[in-house]
Amino acid sequence: MRCTALVFLPLSLACSDYTVSELAPDAFAGDDTAAPMGDEPFEEDDCVESSTAFDIEEVSALQDAFGLPRVSDGLTLQLEPGTLDGGVSWRPVTVQVLVMYPKWFFDSYDDSNALTVHFHPARNPLEAQPISQTIRIRKDELEWSELLLPADADWSGNDRDQVSAWLDFDLRDLAPEEGYEITDYFVSLEWDNMGYPNVGYSNFELNCAQNWTDYGGGGYVQNSGQDCSWPMLKIEIETLDPGDCE
Repeated sequence: MRCTALVFLPLSLACSDYTVSELAPDAFAGDDTAAPMGDEPFEEDDCVESSTAFDIEEVSALQDAFGLPRVSDGLTLQLEPGTLDGGVSWRPVTVQVLVMYPKWFFDSYDDSNALTVHFHPARNPLEAQPISQTIRIRKDELEWSELLLPADADWSGNDRDQVSAWLDFDLRDLAPEEGYEITDYFVSLEWDNMGYPNVGYSNFELNCAQNWTDYGGGGYVQNSGQDCSWPMLKIEIETLDPGDCE
């Protein structure tokens, strides 16, 4: 997320130690969910390999908690060089998002919020239609941990006591079985009309050119500047080597 007068003010931020647990909830498809593609599925044997394509905790640390009604915010990411050598294809299987609520609000939360993940097989969200999944945040289906945001947290600076959990979006039934041959892709989050749950955000130290935001008007804008805060995401993929499937 780019610092703007509407959203964030630029800060010099500190890091915070935190611990969260993860548990994949049952999901339901939103209106934007794409139908599964492909013919007969490949068997998960030696030709399919799972790996982590992106982990925000490897490039930054938690700094803030953010959410706004109907806003979408996402990242352009790239596979590691050589991933698709030899005719290999790939597809996303899981996107994990660090969801958060202020501690004072958590006890009264009534399972009314939903969060959507969009995956675009393109360098930016303007170049390809996404596959999408929406999950309702049901409190008793996640393992929550309390954490304290840094003293100079911006958006949630007055709500530093938070409760957090990793939420899993399983895209296996949505991504094409044959996979993709592109190396660049775009993953974004979309909040519901209440702007909850909050999502964990990194320190303001990451590339703004990779960060695109739709402030609810239906059009993404590429952020500019030197330092942006990214959503706390982890992305798991499968690579398919057709030679090993024979």
